[in-house]
Amino acid sequence: MTVERGLGRHLRWIVPLLLIPLSIVIFGMIALMALPSSDGPGLAWLVVVAGLCTAVAPIVFMILTITGAQKTYRMSALYGRKVQKRNEIQARRMEQQIVAEGGPRCDFEARTIARVQATHWCETLLRGEALSASENFNINLEPGESLVDQYRAKYARFYGQDVTYRTAGTIAMGSPLFVIGAMIGSSVGNANARAQAQRQAAAQWREIQYVDVLVTDRRLIIPVGGRMLSFYYNALAAFYPDLDAMTLTLDFGDNTEPLQLFSPNIAATSVLIVRQLKGADGLRNHPAIKSISDRAVTA
Repeated sequence: MTVERGLGRHLRWIVPLLLIPLSIVIFGMIALMALPSSDGPGLAWLVVVAGLCTAVAPIVFMILTITGAQKTYRMSALYGRKVQKRNEIQARRMEQQIVAEGGPRCDFEARTIARVQATHWCETLLRGEALSASENFNINLEPGESLVDQYRAKYARFYGQDVTYRTAGTIAMGSPLFVIGAMIGSSVGNANARAQAQRQAAAQWREIQYVDVLVTDRRLIIPVGGRMLSFYYNALAAFYPDLDAMTLTLDFGDNTEPLQLFSPNIAATSVLIVRQLKGADGLRNHPAIKSISDRAVTA
C-alpha cells in the first residue's frame, strides 16, 4: 500500500467540502436574480434549473467529500499501521491454526531459527564439510547415506485424475410448459454435474496433509498413507525454492507427480538440494537462496 504524505492529499475532500456552501450561494443567487423577471419561458426554466442545482449540487459535493476523505484515510500512515496490525493478527491466528491441525510452527521465531539453520548449513557445505548426521532407528538408510534433518511440513502432490459422473434423463408428461421446464431443469443439472466433474478432474494440488519429512544427503523420505516414499535429488527435473513463502516445489519430470512442501525448514533443505545438484558455485549464486548465501561466513 502506497502511503501519501503532505497537506496536498487532503485537497480531494477539502475542495468538494468548500464547494457545498459555495454551490448553494451561487445557484441560489442565480435563481433569485432570475425570479423577479421570470415571465418568459426561458427565465422560468432558468429558475427551475437553478433551484434544482441548489438542492442537488450540495449532495453531489457531499458524496465527493466523503469518498475523498475515505481515500485520503486509506492512503494515510495511520490506516497503513491499522492494516498491518490486522494482518499480523490474522497471520498469528493462521499460524496457531496450522499448529493445532498438526502442522509446523510458522511464527517469527520458527522462521528465524530455520534461517539460522539454513545459514549454518550453507557455511558448512561451502567449506566442503559434511552436515551433522542423526540417528533414526526406524529408517533403513542406504549404505553411506546420512540423515541430517527431520521436521513437520504440509505435503501436496500435483496431478489430474479421471472422474465419472452420471447424466439424468428426463421423462415428463403434462402441458407443453411443464415438459419444457422439465427439459431445461434436466439440462441445467447435467451441465452442473459435467462442470463439477471437470473441476475435479483438472490437474491441481491434491493429497494435502501434514507429514514428517526426513532429510538425508540423497533424498527426502516422507511417510504417506502407511508407506515411506522416497524423493531422490538426482531424479529432479526442476526445483523451485521460495523461502519467503516457505514452500519448496520439486518437479520429477515423467518419473512421478510434482511435490510441494510448506514449512520454514525448507530453507535448509533448499540449501542442501542446491549444493547436491549445482555444487558450491550454485550454492553461492542461486537466486532462490541468495539471502542465505550472502549471510554465510566461510572463513
